[in-house]
Amino acid sequence: MARPASLRAAFAHPFPARDWVLPAPELARKLLGARLVHRIGREFRGVRIVETEAYGRGDPASHAFLGPSVRNRSMFGPPGTLYVFAIHQVLCANVVGRSGEAALIRAGEPLMPGLSSTSGPGRLCRALAIQRGMDGWNLEESEIRLLPGPAPPPSIDAGRRVGITSARERPLRFAVSSNRWVSRPLRGLRRLDA
Repeated sequence: MARPASLRAAFAHPFPARDWVLPAPELARKLLGARLVHRIGREFRGVRIVETEAYGRGDPASHAFLGPSVRNRSMFGPPGTLYVFAIHQVLCANVVGRSGEAALIRAGEPLMPGLSSTSGPGRLCRALAIQRGMDGWNLEESEIRLLPGPAPPPSIDAGRRVGITSARERPLRFAVSSNRWVSRPLRGLRRLDA
């Protein structure tokens, strides 16, 4: 667990947005081990990202598949933009990479006591107090930031995505191997080098 003072110090040194100009699968893998931290007044809430899903432009399961709209405009914003959407009244947080490509943050390992429910996109958003109105926030300069992790994960698993009907056979869900905070077991599992 991180100490509040160490999170406060790290908060001043987020990843630069240029680090996220990546195709969705690379972005989703690179996010594993990074920290997502929300500063709420003097309080810091954060997780180490342990599970993601990739959504590229040519992907029929992606919100960007048919091009820009009012709902998905943040997906076409600059790299390092937070894209927040609701599905069945559950909020989901994504990090934008290249224009029209993003990685859904599915689960995080809590960085401090009291954040016990961070497994699954909706629980993670609730634990970090991510709101629908934060859609479009810059993850380098806003109150929610992406910070480097202490070390990259030793190994990564890839498998099929969850809760979609199109292109679900694609192995575009990534997780830190053997991490207990992953939201559910990966189907079609294969181990990748980190």
